Amino acid sequence: MSSTAPQSTDVLVIGAGISGLIAAYNLSKAGKSVQVVEARDRVGGRAWTDTSLGFPVELGCMAIHGYIEGNPVKRYASELWLETKLLPNSPGTLLTTDGPVDKALAAKLSSNLSAAMAHLATTASTSPSQELKGSSVADILLSRSSPLYEGLSDNDRPKATSLARSLEIGWGISLESTSASYAGWASDIAFAGSDGVVVGGYGKFAEALKSAAEKTGKAEFALGAPVEKVARVENGIEVVAKNGKSYRARTALSTIPLGVLKVLPNNFFDPPLPPRKRLVLERTSVGALEKLCLTYDSLWWDPQAGPFTLLTDNAVILAIPLSENPATLHVLIPHSVLNLSGDEVHSMLAKAIAPGKTVPAPTKVFGSSWKEDALSLGATSSPVAVGEDRTPLDLAEAARPVWNGILGFAGEATEMDHRGSVPGALLSGEREAKRIIDLLNRRKS
Repeated sequence: MSSTAPQSTDVLVIGAGISGLIAAYNLSKAGKSVQVVEARDRVGGRAWTDTSLGFPVELGCMAIHGYIEGNPVKRYASELWLETKLLPNSPGTLLTTDGPVDKALAAKLSSNLSAAMAHLATTASTSPSQELKGSSVADILLSRSSPLYEGLSDNDRPKATSLARSLEIGWGISLESTSASYAGWASDIAFAGSDGVVVGGYGKFAEALKSAAEKTGKAEFALGAPVEKVARVENGIEVVAKNGKSYRARTALSTIPLGVLKVLPNNFFDPPLPPRKRLVLERTSVGALEKLCLTYDSLWWDPQAGPFTLLTDNAVILAIPLSENPATLHVLIPHSVLNLSGDEVHSMLAKAIAPGKTVPAPTKVFGSSWKEDALSLGATSSPVAVGEDRTPLDLAEAARPVWNGILGFAGEATEMDHRGSVPGALLSGEREAKRIIDLLNRRKS
């Protein structure tokens, strides 16, 4: 540890992802002094925008879901003088590994999935909890009597099963692993419907939050400083970073991702977290989703046909055309096919989008690796997984402060109604900033 006297501030924020940045921004605007300590050499966390191609490629969070339905990202972007835009609603093209699916059948499959999801939500909300105990989403959604298969031939039923796997893209876990008891939880208040983007990418949004916090004169950022200990000390909290520096403040806010919290040693927090919080962190599931970018020296698909939804035996792969020059596909790789190489994904897409044709090989392939990244260990929290005593209230417990309120927790996995999303991260940062401001003001008075 450095012999330099530890810094003393109002709030230490551990992590400069969206939740930490929003907290720092709101705290500093309220006149509270803030020290942000971030392990990466950049801000944003799982909001990561690559600009190596001359345009933004999102390798973490992507769209502003619920763009005209009140997503708070849009409000903050406006406050930060960032441009946002509404994305066109395109039905895209549904594919099997052998080529495009007939449009009428594609529409029928989509309609059936919507009906099956509505049936699932109704079943979950009206059935006694004991009746669904231990049941998975697959048990209901993929049952032989499910609306998913209504009016389909035996040959087309497997396509319906495959399309249902598209839910796993956002969930990060399988239908078989997802609890049926809480299917549709918070769906009435989730931000959904229209989609938009931050022009320039979420990385630009993250940098703007950092800059705005710094301009208040109340916020400082230490990057490239992984934290190795958080301890309660006299009159506050001390955070010790692996670079040998330590920081002290009256309060602290941890925005460490759930995947990392799950594997921290018990002595990372001193005193240790309460047993109930540790139990909740252990049993809350983390999903997996990766982003892959494929660029080509010539355009080989119809730019009006995207996005492309590819049905495979065990996964749905979504490919979104990003640019015509250079020709670029942005591909979402779900948890069940993370072992696929970029070349394998390209071959599958080429065969499905342009069957029987020769297409160029990609000139550049790059992407994310959130599951293997030691600072994330996964994409986001998943829906409630099948298992004894697991409920959405686990996320509420994950959000509870400890140590008489001076150590708080934020991040998408602490927002019961908006988990697994940018709004979840944002709202958790807002929530904790307000709580800490109130706490500090009460102590001051």
